[in-house]
Amino acid sequence: MFSNTISIKSWLDFPQITKKCDLAEVIIQFCEKKWDSLKDGDILCIASKIVSKSRRLFVNLGAIQPSELALKIHHKVSRKDPRIIQLIINQTGDLAGKRLQISHNFIGGWLPNGLFLTSAGVDKVDENTAIVLPKDCDEIAEQIAEKLYEKTGKRVAIVITDSDGRIDKKGATQVAVGLYGINGLRKTQSNGKINVETICDMLAASAGLLMGQRGNMVPIVTIRGFEYEFDRDATVEDTVT
Repeated sequence: MFSNTISIKSWLDFPQITKKCDLAEVIIQFCEKKWDSLKDGDILCIASKIVSKSRRLFVNLGAIQPSELALKIHHKVSRKDPRIIQLIINQTGDLAGKRLQISHNFIGGWLPNGLFLTSAGVDKVDENTAIVLPKDCDEIAEQIAEKLYEKTGKRVAIVITDSDGRIDKKGATQVAVGLYGINGLRKTQSNGKINVETICDMLAASAGLLMGQRGNMVPIVTIRGFEYEFDRDATVEDTVT
């Protein structure tokens, strides 16, 4: 049976990440000041941007030379800086651009782990700087969860989230790009049929209600009361077809 009550709580006063650091340690220090920060079975949804910031995954756009392919795509997607397009190509791991999807004013890309994201997880910070998605979000989620357990004794699941858009809809939602401790898929049976839900994306989207976008972003959200079995082997890659 499913839980009747699920709560979603923002970490409103979580410190700004301004330099390279151990994000798990920052979370632990924050929790030491908040007596109710963590409980066994909690799910922490963590914005990928603070993960990237903690690892200093910033790129100097002045050092990026757009290829002929990037310049060609820029003519189709003019709102995108050609240097950003080059980074998107680089993030997919295929310099020929075969892992891109381009339509009208939209560009997305399949990452090496099989996930598809708008702009392949690349964001422009300012005219001279961009930030990219970590390549090992599942591993990072595991490291955070295990360090939290080691230091606090609380067994929690981690979902690393990122903004994502769709060609056929305006705006953006939140999806899971890394996870640990909770299976990304939930199977239910009704009338002899098995239904499969991408529960990790449902959790990410739920967290997105409070996280917001860009300048209004809340970096971490706790989802409490959702019933699941802790799964050490779970990865977001298991949800990719």
